[in-house]
Amino acid sequence: MVHQPDDLEIVRYGHPALRQKGDRIGRIGDDVRDLVQRMVDLMRRANGLGLAANQVGIPRQVAIVEIEGKLTPLIDPELVSAKGAEPAEEGCLSLPRLFGVVTRPTQVVVRARDLAGKKIKIRAEGLLARALLHEIDHLNGRLFIDQVDHSSLHWSIRTSENGEVVVQPTTLDDALKVFTTAPRAGK
Repeated sequence: MVHQPDDLEIVRYGHPALRQKGDRIGRIGDDVRDLVQRMVDLMRRANGLGLAANQVGIPRQVAIVEIEGKLTPLIDPELVSAKGAEPAEEGCLSLPRLFGVVTRPTQVVVRARDLAGKKIKIRAEGLLARALLHEIDHLNGRLFIDQVDHSSLHWSIRTSENGEVVVQPTTLDDALKVFTTAPRAGK
């Protein structure tokens, strides 16, 4: 059984679950299906493309990805193969407003189980491949900042006056200080 708090919150950098390898799920019961639905609701409210259970403080092998309206729940996912390489900007709901360029494979094959427990194989490319790898990294205690091009790190801040986005370069050390000194959810 997956123990889960009544109100899920996205935890921020510094929370220990973000650096833990998630435990495998095993049997998929109503508790896991409920967790996935609550994660979907939370991810959509946060305008994310994906969310891993580690990001809600539950280090278990459960993640979701939603690209172009197609929701993909992943139970115990594993990367089978990857090829190609492409740099692109990434961010993370657990490191809000911080972005940087990460080079990831352009094509992947991922094996997982769906919510019915059926084994599935996903062949993906482009943004879906990137999102799958980002969430699988979370389930293994890795964050995008572990492989980001440090020179590309920046804050993206929307101004209140006219809605423009201001980009402010930062260093990894300076960025992480913001998260480790600010109050965070799940603390």
